[in-house]
Amino acid sequence: MSIHSLPVELLDTVAQYLPSSSLAALAQTCSTLCPVAQRVLYCTVSASVWSQNLCVVDTLAKKPHVARFVRSFYIAIDSLAPVLLAFYRKLTKAILNMSELTSLSLLVDSSVSWVLKEASSRIHFPHLFHFTCSFPFDENVARFLDRTPALLELEVDSIPTLFTPDSPPPYLAPTSIPQLEQFIGSTRTAELIIPGRPLRSIHLNGGGLSEDDIPLLARSTAPVVILGTVTNSPPVPFLETLHRHVPHLIYLRVMSTKDIFKAPTAEFYEQVANVLTSFAELSAFELSGMHWGSQAKQNDGAKRVWQSAPLQTRSRPDDDLLFGSEIFLAY
Repeated sequence: MSIHSLPVELLDTVAQYLPSSSLAALAQTCSTLCPVAQRVLYCTVSASVWSQNLCVVDTLAKKPHVARFVRSFYIAIDSLAPVLLAFYRKLTKAILNMSELTSLSLLVDSSVSWVLKEASSRIHFPHLFHFTCSFPFDENVARFLDRTPALLELEVDSIPTLFTPDSPPPYLAPTSIPQLEQFIGSTRTAELIIPGRPLRSIHLNGGGLSEDDIPLLARSTAPVVILGTVTNSPPVPFLETLHRHVPHLIYLRVMSTKDIFKAPTAEFYEQVANVLTSFAELSAFELSGMHWGSQAKQNDGAKRVWQSAPLQTRSRPDDDLLFGSEIFLAY
């Protein structure tokens, strides 16, 4: 049987087991096997200065038929090793050609969000579910998101920039990114992203979340179950407000800058434990780098008993630090 008559699916399966050097050789054999090898070679592309493979961007810019094989594209350019403007023009063309992407990560100069502009005005990315970029949330990013209807995970505006809080935010259509479940970025951008979308996991960087901002989280159309944030509010009132608006949290990580150099008192531990108990579904909590211990309540696995005092050093190996001691509040 001629190799040319074999099903493409069979050839693809065999190619999955070949090393990159063999795939490169296979791509040069004949017109039948070339696309088979390229589908595997270019399925996942990771480019960086330190990997010395930025030339792949030129290939993807010049060969649209190859770029369409890319499913995951990651590029990182260190600010200490910048590239020329001409390179970003090639990256613009490469993004335009990679229409079948499922994951896109652009960790490049934060001022070149214009590399998204041509793609966002000409094509859609119907399969893209993950997008990470080092850009601020500007008009170019907003228009790009209009073209990603299947997006589930988004990271944008995580790096501080020279943009002032008073600069007008870009318009994001209510119909954009309708399936978004995870967001990482600034509180300012969260105000535009969260309302009307099914966010379940939110990690906020930068200026942090105030008590007045917390109702914003409740504007997600799905229960928020994972939250990581910084705040300058006192922890106990902050947690109480969180419980009122997002009671279904399962994992919560808070970095509080309020009285950061003050040692927590026994009363503070008890207050925190009291609030944590009110979160019926919470199973993990971290406050300013301190992991708060908990255990399922005896005879009621649906409830948890939270640490209500600093953990003490064991005096004997069989000491039980969780129960039979005063460091947990049992409700």
